[in-house]
Amino acid sequence: MEREKLIKYILDMEWDMFTNVKNQNGRASCQDDYQTFVIMRLAQLQVWGQEVLASYFLDLLEAKEAGRNLMTEKYAHMMETTDPEGYAKIKDFLPPVSEKAKEIAKAIIRIYTVWEKEMAIRYPKLRSKGRAAKTEPSLDGEVSVEEYQYCELLTYSERTLKILLEYIGEHARENLYIAEVANMVQAYGYDSLESAEAAL
Repeated sequence: MEREKLIKYILDMEWDMFTNVKNQNGRASCQDDYQTFVIMRLAQLQVWGQEVLASYFLDLLEAKEAGRNLMTEKYAHMMETTDPEGYAKIKDFLPPVSEKAKEIAKAIIRIYTVWEKEMAIRYPKLRSKGRAAKTEPSLDGEVSVEEYQYCELLTYSERTLKILLEYIGEHARENLYIAEVANMVQAYGYDSLESAEAAL
C-alpha cells in the first residue's frame, strides 16, 4: 500500500477511536478538535518506516474486529499513575500486556528519553511548552511525555513493538523525537524548529 494512503487509513481509524473514547467526566473538547488531532498524530506517523506503519495498521484492524478501542486503553493505562484507585477498578478489564511487550516498550522509552534530553538542550523554549519529561510524584496527576508514550506503546502488539524498536534503534542518531516536533511546528506555519524557538 502507498505510504500516504496507509497513513490516511491509520489517521481515520485513530480518529474514530479517539472521538469515541468515553470519559468519566464527560466528553473532552479535544475529542472534537480534528485538526489538532491530525497535526499531532501525523507528526509521529511521518517519522515511522513503512514496516512500522503496516504493522500498526494491522494492530488497528485487529482491534476494530475485536471491538477494542486502543485510545480508550491508552488513557486507561495512564490511570495507573493519575488515578490509582480508579485504575484498580478497571485494570482487570484491559487486555493483558505480556512482560515481553512491557520490556520492549521500556527499551523504546529509554531511547526516547535520550532524544528528549537533546531536544531540551537544543530547543529549551519549545521543550518548555510541552509535557513534563518524566513522571514524578510531585506532578499530582499530570501525565509526562515518558508516561504518555509508554501507555500508548502498551496498546501496540508485541509484533509492532519489536519492529518499532528495531526501526528506532537503526535511527538512534537521527533523533526522531526532534523530527516529530519539527513536523508539528511546520504544520503550525514555522519554517523550522529554529524559527519556532526564536518566536517564543
